[in-house]
Amino acid sequence: MLRNVRASTVVGQVQKWLRFSRTASFQGMLTIPFILQVVAIVGLVGYLSHRNGQRSVEDLTNQLMDAVSKKIEQKLTSYLEPAQVVNQINSDAVRRGALNLDFDAPDTQLEKYLWQQMQLFRSLTWINLGTEQGSTLGAWRPSATQNVQLAISNPSTQYFGTYYDTNALGQRRTKLKIEKPAYDPRIRPWYKAAIAAKQAIWTPIYAGFTPGTIFVGASQPLYSPTGKLVGVSGTDISLLGIQNFLAQNLVSPAGQIFLIERSGLLVASSSQEKPFRLTLGRSPQRVNILDSQTPSTRTTAQSLLGQVKDFKTIQQSKKFYFASNHQGEFVKVLPFSMKHGIDWLIVIVVPESDVMAQIHAGTQTTTLLCLGALIGVIVLNTVISRWLVKPIVELSQASQKIAQGEFDYQVHAPNIRELSTLANSFNQMSQKLQQSQRQLEDYSHSLEQKVSDRTQSLEQEIQRRAAAETALQSANQTLQTLAYIDALTQIANRRQFDERLSQEWKRLKREQLPLSLILCDVDYFKQYNDAYGHQAGDDCLYKIAQALAHAARRPSDLAARYGGEEFVMLLPNTSVEGARDVAQQIQTHIQALRLSHQQSKVSQYVTVSFGIASVIPTESITPEQLLLKVDRALYQAKTEGRDRIIVH
Repeated sequence: MLRNVRASTVVGQVQKWLRFSRTASFQGMLTIPFILQVVAIVGLVGYLSHRNGQRSVEDLTNQLMDAVSKKIEQKLTSYLEPAQVVNQINSDAVRRGALNLDFDAPDTQLEKYLWQQMQLFRSLTWINLGTEQGSTLGAWRPSATQNVQLAISNPSTQYFGTYYDTNALGQRRTKLKIEKPAYDPRIRPWYKAAIAAKQAIWTPIYAGFTPGTIFVGASQPLYSPTGKLVGVSGTDISLLGIQNFLAQNLVSPAGQIFLIERSGLLVASSSQEKPFRLTLGRSPQRVNILDSQTPSTRTTAQSLLGQVKDFKTIQQSKKFYFASNHQGEFVKVLPFSMKHGIDWLIVIVVPESDVMAQIHAGTQTTTLLCLGALIGVIVLNTVISRWLVKPIVELSQASQKIAQGEFDYQVHAPNIRELSTLANSFNQMSQKLQQSQRQLEDYSHSLEQKVSDRTQSLEQEIQRRAAAETALQSANQTLQTLAYIDALTQIANRRQFDERLSQEWKRLKREQLPLSLILCDVDYFKQYNDAYGHQAGDDCLYKIAQALAHAARRPSDLAARYGGEEFVMLLPNTSVEGARDVAQQIQTHIQALRLSHQQSKVSQYVTVSFGIASVIPTESITPEQLLLKVDRALYQAKTEGRDRIIVH
């Protein structure tokens, strides 16, 4: 009786299990949750990896934009600064009378002066000197690989722009071309702007007189020693050089850099778009950034104005992210300004597709790997599930036999060890996936830290080198001043005179032109010191030195202290008659000083004796022989009674 009850219970349980098995597959119930778990974990790992990589690339992009912006600021400063420096040099030279703006006749010294300035300042394209009479003398560099050319417009050329090639010494060689119509500097933007401002300024960007040239220029009015306006010094810098530099320093392949004025007018662009647009029958018109023919430039400008409303409100560096036409852009805008009028904005654009290309490629690779891993897991899980289901199938068959009444049939229990191993495998797999996730995050953080440390190290090195270079330049300037300037009289010393004499001797020997020396000595200077004191003696020497310096009117003339109370004047390309005229000017200037000298035996005022010698340097004559001749002339002047000029 009891046996029959137990048998009925077992049969009922087996029947319930069979009804459940008809509605759901045990193999499916075992496989599907496992696959879903693997998909979720792999997807989460892939997503976190993508996000961390995206953040790292965005941070690196910002750092690269910062580095490029600093480089552009430094380049623009070094590129534009010489324009104002040259104008100031020319203004000082005209004001003190050392630079003559009479261009009606050829002036080789002035032409060489401009040529030398072009050699020193390589970023300049033009140096112009225009006069109130409408004459012009200029030097320009057609390209970085061509020689500097001289451009002359004066009555002798009927005011047509006449261009000459130059040799290695800055001298004219051949006439290259004549540009028509006549060129009048007084109506050009660079001349009119300086006259209107009455000070050094940056001119508006303008198209050059030569077709196809575009410049940003600096101008400064020139005044004579009496304060009269005599002309304008103008320097031009080609915008092509700025555009080429921008194109060579892009943050990414499809990136872009452009400069604009606060009004929105284009200055330069890495896309090589010109800031002027030519319209048939009209003069060249400036391009507004909102009307740019470069789609990415125009779109960026429109998005930027949507954020700031007006370009004039941008007073410090700002970064933006814009999304347009399903494409994102990283944008950095920073002001750039210089004294006398430059107020631009630097805009750096980096398309998101450029910096995210590697992330997208990594995502695709991760997706393919995940799909491969998923397929492998499905195959493996199917094999394992079949292997695990086999004992259950045997149990099902045994239950059917029991249902049929075969109660003596021995049922073998499934091997639980395999099921336990399966659970352990899942646990180990989960642990390995978690460990892989942690390793990826640790690697991402480590990479970000390394990039940050390296960038900081590079910035510190750049700052250290810049400080060292500035200190070295300052020290060199100080040493040069100490080495070549007499501390008492503030004119050239003996060392500078010896070097210049050697240089001019070699040059004039090649050109077979005269070289004259004036050697002068203060009469009865020892008695002057004894009577008036060394302080008065020093003051006397200083005033006489300034008289000599005043007489050195050409850039090549040199007044120097020869030793004690002796002074010397170096006059290249000057005849004996010219040297005598200079000596008489010095003598007249000293007499006008009326420095009292009661101990003098020739006058009640300080007087000076002069010796003059002049030669055309040859192989048979040395500079020492010229010095000996002028010394003898000075000795003769002192022997014959002092306060006179003797020519040897």
